[in-house]
Amino acid sequence: MHDIVGKNQKNWDDYSQAYLRFKHNEKMLERIMKDPSCAFEKGTWQQIARYAGCLKGKRVCVPSSGDNLAVFAFAWMGAEVTSCDISENQLTAAEKAAGRLGLFIRFHQADTMTLAGLEDEAFDLVYTSNGVHVWLNDLPKMYKNVHRILKKGGLYVMCDVHPFQRPFGDAMKVVKPYTEVGPYEDEYNITFTWRVQDIMNAMAEGGLRFVHMEEMHDEKDYDYPFWLPLEDAVNGVKVPKEEVDRLYDWRQNPTMAIPQWLCIVCEK
Repeated sequence: MHDIVGKNQKNWDDYSQAYLRFKHNEKMLERIMKDPSCAFEKGTWQQIARYAGCLKGKRVCVPSSGDNLAVFAFAWMGAEVTSCDISENQLTAAEKAAGRLGLFIRFHQADTMTLAGLEDEAFDLVYTSNGVHVWLNDLPKMYKNVHRILKKGGLYVMCDVHPFQRPFGDAMKVVKPYTEVGPYEDEYNITFTWRVQDIMNAMAEGGLRFVHMEEMHDEKDYDYPFWLPLEDAVNGVKVPKEEVDRLYDWRQNPTMAIPQWLCIVCEK
């Protein structure tokens, strides 16, 4: 087993340019500027609006910020945002994009499990998006530090692929037991497939108080169906309505029979 953090950091530094080529497409950024909620899965946005309310002037931290689309959205909503990621290249690209967009954002390089260098009790909201937990080998450590940087009464909101999706491959063929969480190592990275109980127990161990959970399905969207590649979506590629209907029908696409997304809200 290689050093988990080091290997994943190198992978993201190497991959960042290709990854962000479409993520920072001007059409996508313009879409989020006009409607910041587009940067979030719909059900997650509803929970942010319900529990966090108006974010103008509030301090928000986004660990494992990745493409930084949520970061840009929070900034357009008037929040004072800190973008935190392990990849220097991801942050550099996002900082350049923020400059073009006229957004003032603090960019800070740190491992999400430590959030080193971020001050205690500083943030009103901490948000993590899809694809964060899969890279982390110590969830309790992460949540202890999320708790550390939150103000008293501050909120943590997460959205990620629902763990129930993890055992399945194409056509809902079982490829692994739900109880098998990893680590899984290949040439480029090391990942984990945590269960719901792993996430929620880590939150409790970290000192966070559970507030609300949503298990969400993708909602039918003819303009941006969930499986459409981002580059096609931003370039206006249209998919036949009947094909979209088929892929949102659980009888024809069994993946839709179980939730696609998990959103959890916690409070300090």
